[in-house]
Amino acid sequence: MKVTLLHSDSPYRGFFEMRRLTLEHERFAGGSCGPLVREVLHRSDVAAVLLHDPAADKIVLVEQFRAGALVAGEDPWLVDIVAGRIESGQSPTAAAIREVQEETGLTPTALETIGTFFTAPHLSSERVHLFCACVDSSRVAGFHGIAHEDEDIRPIVVDHATALARPLSLWAALALAWLARRKPTKK
Repeated sequence: MKVTLLHSDSPYRGFFEMRRLTLEHERFAGGSCGPLVREVLHRSDVAAVLLHDPAADKIVLVEQFRAGALVAGEDPWLVDIVAGRIESGQSPTAAAIREVQEETGLTPTALETIGTFFTAPHLSSERVHLFCACVDSSRVAGFHGIAHEDEDIRPIVVDHATALARPLSLWAALALAWLARRKPTKK
């Protein structure tokens, strides 16, 4: 299947870049459609990390302000897994470890890749590189984040069921479901 990009511009560049594409593409039944105009939010990929303490069987989540939840009419202080942008030249693994330290003050003792996923390919080019990290939840303390990014992050320790009972990002729910399948069933 073929796509022809007829025009591309960036009418907005800020926290995200908005790209406007004019394109044509082949149809499954033959022929082509278009020209179509599609807007896409473009930004670097994300490393997102579920923090699990296997010894205590606890999950470490982070609470912070999210403008998208505010626009959706929800409480904008969301609980989520650790996540952040992968910087230029940085591997997803290095970004994951950096984000865990920046957002919680913890250092992972092990890091396992869950997978790489598009977050919302109908409107964004963003991919999330999803990980699970082993941490010591007894070391959670204080508030975290990068001052020049105005981050205000509070790590919290919960059990798996409590984590699932909260409104979550799609990647947090995916990571928690992945962990639930990996854990042995208690008898």
